[in-house]
Amino acid sequence: MIRFVGALAVAGLLLLPAVAGALPEMAISPAVLELRAAPGQALTTEITVSNPGTVGYRVSVYAWDMWHDGRSRRYGPPGTFPQSLAQRVAASPATFALAPGGKQQVQVTLDVPREAQGGQYAVIFFEMAPGAEGSAGQQGPTLAIAGRIGASVIVDTATAGASVKLGRVEGVTVEAPTQTAPLRVSADVLNPTDTHLRPFAAAIIMKDRTPVGRFTLPSVLLLPGQRGVLEGSWSGTLRPGNYTLLFTVVSSEGQGETLERPFSVH
Repeated sequence: MIRFVGALAVAGLLLLPAVAGALPEMAISPAVLELRAAPGQALTTEITVSNPGTVGYRVSVYAWDMWHDGRSRRYGPPGTFPQSLAQRVAASPATFALAPGGKQQVQVTLDVPREAQGGQYAVIFFEMAPGAEGSAGQQGPTLAIAGRIGASVIVDTATAGASVKLGRVEGVTVEAPTQTAPLRVSADVLNPTDTHLRPFAAAIIMKDRTPVGRFTLPSVLLLPGQRGVLEGSWSGTLRPGNYTLLFTVVSSEGQGETLERPFSVH
């Protein structure tokens, strides 16, 4: 689930913290639709939209493209980016009012193209708009609501062109621990396949061929061609000396690559 607190304006002025309790809130679940489908297959699922706040509003639902600029996520109208599924996504209802404390089930239908290969991507936006729901008869200035949250749609087709779904490690940085900082590790990873990956890493600290510490680096979602960084730290104690870090990056389907990096503690 992801949750959004909107922004409000009164007569073009920024609201003071004293009225922060009147900010509109929206939550959606799930926040990611990760699906597998054959080309030409249609799928239907649901997203729950809820209003945990005290301000009512209207919601518009629409699909846009989701891609990246190498690292950061980007969005655009349907047909803007490659491997777009946005034009094949339909939501019902497409607009609705959401009173304070209310919930709405939105049915999402995905129609995967027959010629699809690899991953297909979109984002479903839920956008707030001013509405009388839950605020009838309210006196004083009119509240203008702005903001949207999105649910990522990532679909892997059954006939993906990438036979080996393995991320490529392009660099590993090890920062030795100090008296004030833990051991830190980061790895630059590229997804060279035609579908998305969720690589993560497992690290073992070795001293004279004996494990003295273990930790993991949380996964990141990488779209085709996207680069990302796996980051993690270990706060245990290491005596001065020479060590080796065994670093294994595991891709979505259990395939991995192991590297060794020496480092010293002073």
